[in-house]
Amino acid sequence: MAADSQLEVNIEDLYDLDLDEEQDELTLDQICQMIVRSFVVLSVIIGSIIVIIYTKRKKPGIWTLVFFITLIQLLWQLLAWYHSSVDAHFVKFLKCAQVDCLHRSKIYKFCENLFHGLAVYTGVVLVAKLEGLTGFLVWILYAMCGLAPLIYSLVILLLDFSLTLQERSDVPVNIGLAIFAGIWLNLIPAGLLVSWAFGKLLSGYTQVRTSSQRQTASHFIAILLVLFHLVHLSRSIVYVVALASEDTETQLILTSPLTWLQEAGHILAALAIPWALLLALLLPRRDSTADATEMNLKLAKQNKSRNIIKYRKESKSVDTPPQTPYKFQPEVTSSPSASSQANYTEKPQETDGTRSKRSSYIEAMSEGSFHELPTMNVNKSRSEDPLWLTPTHLEQRV
Repeated sequence: MAADSQLEVNIEDLYDLDLDEEQDELTLDQICQMIVRSFVVLSVIIGSIIVIIYTKRKKPGIWTLVFFITLIQLLWQLLAWYHSSVDAHFVKFLKCAQVDCLHRSKIYKFCENLFHGLAVYTGVVLVAKLEGLTGFLVWILYAMCGLAPLIYSLVILLLDFSLTLQERSDVPVNIGLAIFAGIWLNLIPAGLLVSWAFGKLLSGYTQVRTSSQRQTASHFIAILLVLFHLVHLSRSIVYVVALASEDTETQLILTSPLTWLQEAGHILAALAIPWALLLALLLPRRDSTADATEMNLKLAKQNKSRNIIKYRKESKSVDTPPQTPYKFQPEVTSSPSASSQANYTEKPQETDGTRSKRSSYIEAMSEGSFHELPTMNVNKSRSEDPLWLTPTHLEQRV
């Protein structure tokens, strides 16, 4: 064949080649599916905003956990809604007639599978944290929450890139992937939730709604998540039966149940997170008893304003010391005041009906009448001679 033959075509030129797009009309089931899925996504957006704001103001202890888990749920719902409802019928960015659309579809499917797994396992983590689980078991759940979705999405991505389109479409491959997804994303999380519920029943817990809002929320979310996993397991079983059946009529009959089982799973996921959490937090308590964490927070807030010691200075009159000396009396225990001093000065002290010499002296000094002082006989027990006189001087005086 000649080198310049017109039959020689470069393969790289086919990547930009636009083929004729198939014009398909929407059926009644597809229209209903789009309406239901759009309503579910809208409800998840509204519920996520409300529960994040409410926990930020009322439950700050679980706000961070609720924020990340509801964000993961919202991203998964948005990715699934765009892939199944918007792009498949209108945009066709992932499902187009171009050759390179296949790679975009594989990468997008990897992201959708990753967030699907994160949404499933973070629901189990939320139930455990609301129940009050701590210690080593929580770290095991955190590890499962990060590793299990990543392993699942990477396995699907490697199979998509390693297998050809014909090999990827084979029935045994699809059946094996359906069984793997049912076990990895549904059976294991559902088993964790059922084992947790069985343990609570053995411990004596029989009420779904308790006095604690967090425990009530964990019970509501766990029930809806178990129903969600049962629905998805049923869908996996129906999908395997449809693939294994060689009858075309049977496959067409099972198409509608597959579609609505998938939609029921998304509805249950939206009801579990965030609406079941929000409902449990808004419900009034069954009795006046609160859980220990909320009670301690409330008491600490009350004690912050109660336990303030206010110093009150007592207004007591402090007696001042006397300006002039007076006779000591045992009943006086502190320095007398001015009023008490006046009382003492008004009553002169008398001894045997006569004024004492000390009182007469004080009055004379205060009034300045020295000539009225009485003659006082001072009894001297010692000699009147000065001390500097020696015995010789005394003899000379004699």
